[in-house]
Amino acid sequence: MKWFLDLTMRGKLFACFGLMIAFLAAVIATSYLGIAEMQASQKSLYQEDFANAVDLMKLRVEQNGMRAAQLTMMVLPSRSEQERWRQDADGRSKEIETAMRRLIERGRSDPKLFARLEELKAIHDAFEQTRAAQINPLIFEGKLEEAKELALGVNAERYLKMRSIAQELGNAAAEKARMSVAESELRAQQAVRSFVAVGVAAVLLAVAMVLFLNRIIAV
Repeated sequence: MKWFLDLTMRGKLFACFGLMIAFLAAVIATSYLGIAEMQASQKSLYQEDFANAVDLMKLRVEQNGMRAAQLTMMVLPSRSEQERWRQDADGRSKEIETAMRRLIERGRSDPKLFARLEELKAIHDAFEQTRAAQINPLIFEGKLEEAKELALGVNAERYLKMRSIAQELGNAAAEKARMSVAESELRAQQAVRSFVAVGVAAVLLAVAMVLFLNRIIAV
């Protein structure tokens, strides 16, 4: 402490205010780092976890709709009505493919998820190929028994497999989102505690410096 007392008044002031500025910088850095971590967590949460859960839910809805449209075609006698439901199924198929592309693009960083999505896409492609190239023509030609054999046979198995994988991945995405929310809350609490601790230390240091300088000046 003697070295400090030996400083000139200007040196003492520079040292004290420099130390307070350093603590203020620490407060600012702590706040920035905490906010940056929370922003990164929120970005991952909304752009990946929630987005995957929503797309997988949409995928299941469209799969159910497409399956229902295909079966409806088989019980309608009118070609115009069959065509309307075929268009509905085609539209749902495009929605599935769009959701699938988004899921695969986001899942490239996760090898396990990416592999399951590729498997899901392969099953959907096979399902769609059979539906569009084989079942629909058979329905339009009036060969309903042959169409039912495919729709209720191999394509039914594919449909159930797709639904199972989509349900599995959807549950995993929802759980991951829940964990991300919990992690984000924990980081926010840690950031607040760090900010308060450093802020209180800075205030106490400032008070101590003022009292110390006041004593030195008085002497």
